[in-house]
Amino acid sequence: METFDIYVRSPFGKYKGTISFSRDNGRVEGFLSFQIFSADFSGAASGDDISFKGSMETPMGKFDFDARATIKDGRIDGSAETRLGTMTFSSKEGR
Repeated sequence: METFDIYVRSPFGKYKGTISFSRDNGRVEGFLSFQIFSADFSGAASGDDISFKGSMETPMGKFDFDARATIKDGRIDGSAETRLGTMTFSSKEGR
C-alpha cells in the first residue's frame, strides 16, 4: 500500500488530505480523504502513472471524480475532473 499526505486545491480552497492505494497487474485500487469526506476509487496503473474514478458523498450531493496522477521521486501530483471543475492535488504543499 502506498500512502501520501496530499494538498487538494478546490474551488473552495486548499485542504489537507490523504491518498492510499495499491497497484497490481495494471490496476489501482485505493482510498482518498480530505476534510470530512472520503471515497474509494479504482482504475488503471501504468509505470509511474495512475488513473482512477470514484464518488464522494457530500452535503451538496454525490460528487463523482475522474483523476490522473504521477508518482515520482517519493511524491504524487495529479488532477481530478469534477462537476465543480478541475481540482489539483499534490504531496507538495506549494502546488
